[in-house]
Amino acid sequence: MDLSAYIKNQGISVYNLSKKSSVPYTTLCSICNGSANVMDCRVNTLVKISNALGVNLLDVINGSLSAPKKYNFINGDINIDSSDLPKALKNTIKELEEYDQNNDTMFYECADMLYMMADRFLRDGAIDSEIRDKLIMKYPIA
Repeated sequence: MDLSAYIKNQGISVYNLSKKSSVPYTTLCSICNGSANVMDCRVNTLVKISNALGVNLLDVINGSLSAPKKYNFINGDINIDSSDLPKALKNTIKELEEYDQNNDTMFYECADMLYMMADRFLRDGAIDSEIRDKLIMKYPIA
C-alpha cells in the first residue's frame, strides 16, 4: 500500500507523522494527496519518513508498505469476552497485551502466571473450562 493508505491504516495523522519525522506538514500532505510523487522527494525526506514509521525505505519508495503484524505472541484469532472475568485476570490480560505490543519476552512469564490463575479460578468456579482453554490458546507460552 502507498504511504497515505499505510498511515491511515495505522491511525496516524499526517500532522503526527510530520512532528515525529520532522518532515514539513505541507510536504507530507502533498505526498499523501498525490500532488507530489514519492520518487521526486529527496532521499533524506524519505529516510525521515521511513524511520519515523519504522518501515523499510524501499517499501516507502515502491509504495509496497504492508500493515504490520498486529500480534507478536497473542493468537489474534481467538476472541474472549473479558467483561465477566475476575479483575485479577483482566489485569493480567492487560499486562500481556502491553508485553505483546512491546514485543517484550516478559509475555511468557506473565502468560505462565495467567495459566495458574485460570486454573485457580476454574477450581473456584469463577470461570468455566471453555474460558480457561481459550485463555491458554489465546496467550500461548510456546
